[in-house]
Order: sequence, then structure tokens, then C-alpha cells
Amino acid sequence: MGQVRSSLSDLLGVLSDAVAPQHVRFDDGSPTAVVPPPDAPVTVRAVTLSRVGRSRREGPVLDLELRVAVECHGPEQLDNMEQLLLAVELHSQYSVVSNGELQLDEYSGAIRQGLGFLVRIPVSLRFEEPSGPSTQPAAGTPGAGRRIRGRLVDVHNKGIPDAYIHAHSSASAAVSDATGHFEVLTSTDELQHFAVAVDGTEREVSASTRSLPLIIRWT
Repeated sequence: MGQVRSSLSDLLGVLSDAVAPQHVRFDDGSPTAVVPPPDAPVTVRAVTLSRVGRSRREGPVLDLELRVAVECHGPEQLDNMEQLLLAVELHSQYSVVSNGELQLDEYSGAIRQGLGFLVRIPVSLRFEEPSGPSTQPAAGTPGAGRRIRGRLVDVHNKGIPDAYIHAHSSASAAVSDATGHFEVLTSTDELQHFAVAVDGTEREVSASTRSLPLIIRWT
């Protein structure tokens, strides 16, 4: 099984546990999967698979982001939505795409029946780099060589907006969006050190980039 499929299976397991004994069905897009069977009140389908960047964790890694739609049907859709959202919230490697982040018609194109939401799944693919001359970092940014995406969250796993995040390994800084997400230039080191400012209070925070998108917790 490929890494993308394996990461998707992990999420399906989390969702299935949340609504058990009811079933969660994965819609692979085949013609026979257009109408959900009555015993599967929750349908999951892949929406996009995007490249986030490259990192280096015991070798080169291609960081991807899989977006999936989680759709609820039937008379218990509100109860199921509640349980599914709680389950995703309790697993910090996943994050729900908020209304402010959705592209035009993205929700209506992904959620075809009933109610639903979109979830981000981080995926890391190891690969072999071709041998060749080494790449020198740009002047003024020693060791900087990748852009990483991350999210700044509070103790309740809620995104923190309008925060300042500065990576010490580069001259780059970013401001988090309405849902706490940001993108910043860093070196290829696994452990990164940041200066983070929230509402006038600044703290030094260290975080591992072994799993991307990066999660920084403000406590």
C-alpha cells in the first residue's frame, strides 16, 4: 500500500471509530459508488493531493497534503457530524478546512449530498535524490532551503490568527491567517526554532518538522 493510501486509511479508521457501529464508506469515484448505500451514512472521498514542499528527515522527504471530503447523510447526520468533528479535533495531525479557506465552489463540488466538511491529511514520501553538485544556500539565509506550512494553535487546538512567526534559521517571517495557518522559509534542519508573538507577547518556541504541516502550540 502506498503512503498516501495508508495515511487515508488511518483517517478512515479514526472516523469509523467515531460513528461505530455505523459504517464509513470511501467513494473512489467508480460509477457504482455514486449513490451511498443505506448502511453507510458517512461517505469520504479524496478531493485534492497537493505538494507542500520538501524537507530532510534522515534523508529527503516530499511533503504532500491530501484533502478529503467527509459527508454525512440521513436522519442522524447532525449527530454524526458532531462526533466526526470531535474525532478530527482530537488528532492534531489532521485539521478541518475552515469556511474562510475554501475556494469558490470548493464546498459544493466536494459535498454532494447532506452535510460535510473537508479535512487535511499530511503525507510524507521518502525518495532518493539524484547525485550531483550540492546547492548553496542564498546569501543572507545560511542553510535556508525550503518553505514549510504550519499552524499556530492554542491549548484547545484552535488556530490563532494574526500572530507573528519568525524562523531563526532564515530571515523570513510570516503572519498567521484567520485559522492560524502560515508559510515560512526555513533551513532543512529537522528541529526549528521560532520567535512567536501573539497579542504583544513574544516567546521562543522550538518544534520538530518531522511531520508537516508543522503544528506550533501556544501554551
